[in-house]
Amino acid sequence: MSNHATLARTASRTTSQAKLIGSLTLDNQRRAVGTEVILIGRVNRTPDAARRPCRTSGVALRTEADMPRKVTPAQYKRMVDAYNRKQKQAVDKYNREVKAHNRKVDRAINDYNREERTHNARVRSNQKRLNAEIARLNRQRSTTRYVTVQTSTIALHTAYSHVDEQSELWNERGQELAELAEAETANSAHVANTLLGETSAAEEIEETSLTDELSALSLDLHNRWEGALFAINPRNPDAARHFCTSAREVIVELINMKAPDAAVLQAKPNCKRGPDGKAVARREKIGYLLDLNGADYEALGDFVETNVNDVMNLFSQFNRGTHGTAGRFDVPTLRTIKHRVEDSIRFLSTLVQGSSR
Repeated sequence: MSNHATLARTASRTTSQAKLIGSLTLDNQRRAVGTEVILIGRVNRTPDAARRPCRTSGVALRTEADMPRKVTPAQYKRMVDAYNRKQKQAVDKYNREVKAHNRKVDRAINDYNREERTHNARVRSNQKRLNAEIARLNRQRSTTRYVTVQTSTIALHTAYSHVDEQSELWNERGQELAELAEAETANSAHVANTLLGETSAAEEIEETSLTDELSALSLDLHNRWEGALFAINPRNPDAARHFCTSAREVIVELINMKAPDAAVLQAKPNCKRGPDGKAVARREKIGYLLDLNGADYEALGDFVETNVNDVMNLFSQFNRGTHGTAGRFDVPTLRTIKHRVEDSIRFLSTLVQGSSR
């Protein structure tokens, strides 16, 4: 290619650039100074060319505003420091949130482990107490005096054995009631051993009392139980009759409170009836209450029924034993019997309260 042709093209390009710059406004000419102009076609001028980058058909102008901002080393250092501070703040905030979360998790785990240790200790204590009472009962000789109580306790222990065998597969509520059933069985055996003379007064359990359990359910039941406690005194000639009558009414009313005949019949029209053929059988009422608790397990229902029968049998024995001014039972024995009835009422109140959950 000749030098003349090259020079001609260069001159033509320079002339075109000059024409382009000349066609711009004075303001755009000032902006165009020092810019690199790539000319491909003609300029499309617009009224606001002074306020925005000039666009052409195939023409691109790169101005100083489009180029990266120049900063001094000090400015760059400040920018890096600001970025690092922002990143550190984000990391510190995240670490604080993680630590707070871990503390909450650790607290929850510690609380759970503490409750589990308490629960396991209580279970071991109940098992130890039950085994000890049953071992004492097995050492007793059969007597005609308390044969009903002894037989009833053995029947209750058998019913609990079925609960113990199956409760591991039950839900949480079922296992809670199974744990209470174990204590009920131990209480029954303790009363039998006390009546048979195996347990001395020195081993007597401390006196307890029902307060909130009954008053939260019914003021009438609470007052009846208070009357039963007032009556149980060996100096009271009608202690047995008053105590047994009041306590029996509390137990019956506790069950009927949440399991009236009408409700049970509506839920199970073909349910079994009582001895009169009309009233709903107590076992059906117990099953209804357990169903409301979400724990309608047959073995558990059989245990509750057997437990109520055990207390009723104790009432019969107690009613025959204490009468007149002297009576047949001493104060520690009366307290043991009272404690047995009291805990059975507490057990039933737990069942009744659970039916409202």
